[in-house]
Amino acid sequence: MKRRFVSAIIAAALFSLTACTGSPGNSQSKGLSNWNETTGKYEPDIILTVGTAESDPSSDNIDGQTQEDNVWIDAYRDELGIKFEDMFVVSSSQLEEKLNLQIASGQIPDLMSVNRKQFEMLVKSGLAADLTEAYEEYASEKTKEYLVADGGICMDMSKINGSLYALPATQGYLESAGVITWLRKDWLDHLKLEVPQTFDDLVKIMRAFTNDDPDRNGLKDTYAFTTSNTLDELIGLFDSFGSHPKSWVKNADGEIVYGGTQPETKAALAFLNKAFQEGLINREFGANDWNQFTKAIDGNKAGMAWLPWYAVDWPLGASHREMGAEWIPVKIFGADGGDAKVMGVAGPDTYYVVRKGYEHPEALVNMFNLWFEKAYGSKEDILKYHKNAKGEMPAKFSQVKPWLAHEDIGYHLKILEKLAGKDVGEMFPSNEMYYEGVLRYMTNPNEDDYMTYKMYGPDSASGILNDYMKNGLVLQEQYYSTGTETMKKKWGVLETKQLEAYVKMIMGEAPIDAFDDFVKDWESSGGGQVVKEVRESVHGNK
Repeated sequence: MKRRFVSAIIAAALFSLTACTGSPGNSQSKGLSNWNETTGKYEPDIILTVGTAESDPSSDNIDGQTQEDNVWIDAYRDELGIKFEDMFVVSSSQLEEKLNLQIASGQIPDLMSVNRKQFEMLVKSGLAADLTEAYEEYASEKTKEYLVADGGICMDMSKINGSLYALPATQGYLESAGVITWLRKDWLDHLKLEVPQTFDDLVKIMRAFTNDDPDRNGLKDTYAFTTSNTLDELIGLFDSFGSHPKSWVKNADGEIVYGGTQPETKAALAFLNKAFQEGLINREFGANDWNQFTKAIDGNKAGMAWLPWYAVDWPLGASHREMGAEWIPVKIFGADGGDAKVMGVAGPDTYYVVRKGYEHPEALVNMFNLWFEKAYGSKEDILKYHKNAKGEMPAKFSQVKPWLAHEDIGYHLKILEKLAGKDVGEMFPSNEMYYEGVLRYMTNPNEDDYMTYKMYGPDSASGILNDYMKNGLVLQEQYYSTGTETMKKKWGVLETKQLEAYVKMIMGEAPIDAFDDFVKDWESSGGGQVVKEVRESVHGNK
């Protein structure tokens, strides 16, 4: 279950984040003649300079492997003839700032791992190598297949004006928050309620969770749901109304618009105002941060939440362990009785870039080829290079980590096939482990396999994600750059206006029709110009 190791993966991304590079003189490569087609490696070895964060010896040791000495360093050296040298080493907290300084000075490493803003800075400054030809010539069939497993979204976002300037750390576009409605099944059972099949059913459950003592303590001390004061935890509920208040989407006329100012959002706010009046939502949400949000769930106060597909592990796991809460995943229902569409993630969070002028830009492509061969290859290789039998992640030591998009949905589908008696061939070790956990839970529900079943079993969260994809219920962000000129100057103010207006309408401090006044104010305060610039930017990058 990849999400159980998300902290380790994030930490690894910090310390192996390969920043950007210095002068051509830093490279010891000798030109394309170094590549030996017969052996499939560089001879003699080539060197890539990188920027590195200091490792933490207490957490970065896996079976004796460290950041400085591990199976991936050995593989890149022995199988590809690629070695790495540190251009600089800083603490993880300083790495992003250090990289920004190097980009500003033009002195960047040969290989770098950057965020979207840094990626655009590198391309705009002429520091990033164009990888278009290198990718076409050197990428293996497996690499080309896996890098577009998300429908090509991450690869498209790695292009600027049609040229490929990075290879993306791919991810599934349904890793986003709020795509699953999580419900307290034990509360449903206490109240003798069925699992909802429509939005109207869900609303009835909201009222029962608020008024009918679902925790059976004799007190009226529960509510259906809560949120933090950012309202981020209500994104899934907004989806039910066709509203995507923090996304750039297309309207019925095919025009790019900001979801936060559309009529569908007004309808969602009207529902939330009614829910607030009825006490279905925590009335103190306006003063809550994320910690208060999770505290309400852990404290047996809320029985419903719109969270990511893996939320049964975190943040809902504590309430299960400490309070005995049983959570079940349910799809997002359309308030109109139809299907709701959910927002997908806006592409990769990491871009791998090669310094312009480095003699071997294809080295990055060859590293991706090796990554996919080892991390998603034979069972033996997966255990050695990706995730071992103890659940530890040697993969974190690799300089590149493009995860296979929608890997978890694939696990779920394989499990269903095997449960149905079909021949699925050799499963990935993780897939086999999840299958065994699901089978045990189906035979005898137990604590050890509870989360695995909820995430991968027949009625699991990953199954809901698959249904979204299969039925065309996923929307994609239409704008994913780091900001237009007006946005950079005024977006903070516009976001504040939006949040303040929403909270007032939900709490009844302003009428719902005040939404129309908010939209006019938002547009006149710079929002209208931002919309114009976003449309120009998107059309100009096609």
